[in-house]
Amino acid sequence: MPAKILVSDTNIWIDLHRSGLLETVFSLPHHFVTTDFVWRELKKPPGKELTGLGLAVEAFNGDEVATLFTLRQTLGNSSLADVSCYFLAKERGWTLLTNDGALRKSGQQSQLEIRGVLWILDELEAHALLSPSQLADALESMLKAGARLPEYDCHQRLGRWR
Repeated sequence: MPAKILVSDTNIWIDLHRSGLLETVFSLPHHFVTTDFVWRELKKPPGKELTGLGLAVEAFNGDEVATLFTLRQTLGNSSLADVSCYFLAKERGWTLLTNDGALRKSGQQSQLEIRGVLWILDELEAHALLSPSQLADALESMLKAGARLPEYDCHQRLGRWR
């Protein structure tokens, strides 16, 4: 599968941080991008840590920021950071990487390619970057920390990895 350019929102980085997978994720053959809105929002992990690992940050000009405010109203999404990820993925034809339900719904309505943290775990498995038990431990860490992921899909993966 060719490398993808993945536009990631805040919750992706929080889940990956809680599972201890940040450094490993950047070994995947994909290019991770976020927006300056998300980057400024990141505290744990801090945005600077992620850019040090390879996360690219895209900034917006004044006209684009004005569009984000209009789009926020249209999509009914209160998070400017989330709307900025949707906008960037849509404008550039990149893949949206999120676990946020409202953001996924907006992306689906616009026929964007959407992936989530479970897909990232699948990619880590496909590229043999982690053992099955490490993947199971990582997923369990995310779930214990409060990650909201599809229960059936999580059980399916845990069953395969354990």
